[in-house]
Amino acid sequence: MSNTKVNHLFFCQIVNVRKHFFNTELKLSKFFFEITKIFPVCLIRNENFLFFFVKPGDYLTAKLYLRKLRYLLKNKKILIIREESTLIRLVFSFFEDVYIHNVMLIESPTVDIIDVLFLFKKDRAVAVGIDGGYIKAVNYIFRNYISFNYPFNKIESYPVELRCSLTTI
Repeated sequence: MSNTKVNHLFFCQIVNVRKHFFNTELKLSKFFFEITKIFPVCLIRNENFLFFFVKPGDYLTAKLYLRKLRYLLKNKKILIIREESTLIRLVFSFFEDVYIHNVMLIESPTVDIIDVLFLFKKDRAVAVGIDGGYIKAVNYIFRNYISFNYPFNKIESYPVELRCSLTTI
């Protein structure tokens, strides 16, 4: 992470994941519970992706059942995400299986961009997904489901967008 005080304060903001449970989400949550014996805190559907948010203490137990869940729902891309309370931990939980070298904040007049920096092309490719599908789904979640408890500027609240870049040492 960058060392400036503003970046530190920005990344340590407390976030909330908005929860919507419609009939389809309730059926999928019940299915998830029947397989893992863990009830998800939140479930977000976006195109082919299913994001199951679980408590951090239940994450490793739920991750053991990921292969079985993917086998039973072959037409969906299933991800298990830890529901974290701070922005930086939530960003890292979306990119669990890759090495993130650094995270930077890029401020612009209309949007705050979180630039996730990778050292290797392979890690960036995993984070972006096929045709950018995964990063688009993550940005959709940040735009529509993630809110800040105490935003810096209460008058103007800018959306947060994630971008994946390569860096060198």
